[in-house]
Amino acid sequence: MATRALIGYLNPNNTITTTYNHWDGYPENLGMGLKNHYSDESSAKNIANKGYISYMNPVDGDIEVTANNKNQRPVTIGDSDLISSLQYFKEEAEDTDYAYLYIPALGAWVMSPTAVKMDIFVDTFMDELDSDVDDEGREFDEEEDIMEESYINKWNRYIKKNVVDEHEFNFFTTILGDKYSENEIETYLKSDSFVEASRDDDMEMTADNASNWENEFFEFFDNTDNV
Repeated sequence: MATRALIGYLNPNNTITTTYNHWDGYPENLGMGLKNHYSDESSAKNIANKGYISYMNPVDGDIEVTANNKNQRPVTIGDSDLISSLQYFKEEAEDTDYAYLYIPALGAWVMSPTAVKMDIFVDTFMDELDSDVDDEGREFDEEEDIMEESYINKWNRYIKKNVVDEHEFNFFTTILGDKYSENEIETYLKSDSFVEASRDDDMEMTADNASNWENEFFEFFDNTDNV
């Protein structure tokens, strides 16, 4: 009897892209294969976008796909609310035995059996996310305003690096005109240089500061390491 599984990848907008796995989806096989061969963000995203997998070899990570299912497309489910997306994830995995979700902010796969109640299924993932801090935690520091880093903070930081804010994008297209392409503007907005510049109190994104931002932008692309 086939041990079916659903493989998911958590996107920056909190939707989940899924691929169906038909044979040997239990943790000792598929789970081991995912952990050993698909644990970086790029390969995890790639495997979750296959659409259909017949079998994964846990030793080398090779996958097999039957001819009849080669054109099966991945399914993206959920919405901007993480818990809602996890609920959709369980529904999508209804006819499987295990669900595996790769969470880029954690750089890891999280697994849950599907034959559990909805709240247990969701809590399996959320508890793993919430526990991703040091065992001793970090105490609040009034001077530095530092608190224990939660999953939400980490995920928001990940989203900031992978999704461009529409207001920020429009600001740069306005002040730069056609001097740079949209892809170049997005590259800058996703960079650490932009994050660092944004922390400056004198760098509010207004018309008065347009020339300051132009200089920041030009300096970024003058540095060949950033291109």
